[in-house]
Amino acid sequence: MPTFVSMLNWSGDPQPQPADVHDAIEARALELREAGLHSVVFLPDEGACAAIMVATCDTDTDVGRLAAAILPGSAVDMEAMRFDEPATPVWRGREEAPPPARPGYLSAVFEAVVAG
Repeated sequence: MPTFVSMLNWSGDPQPQPADVHDAIEARALELREAGLHSVVFLPDEGACAAIMVATCDTDTDVGRLAAAILPGSAVDMEAMRFDEPATPVWRGREEAPPPARPGYLSAVFEAVVAG
């Protein structure tokens, strides 16, 4: 089952605080852990209730359901990303690079612009 890392931001009226989310997790820790919750770490975001969550779920939709279940009376915005996706190279090797442009191609563009 895939592992997801998610950015969460709870909102509502009144604005939920990290302590509210912490208490809600503590109250249902076993249930949430069985649903895939690994950890929630709060971000120091003044006036907001933002956190990073690590969870194991089948899909990002399931991650959204889990995030919403943590604090049911509040709205939660979520952006999830699979943590265990295959690595993507930061840059391409020479063999993957496009072929070099033909010599003199920029001078042909310049001459066309000058000829107008």
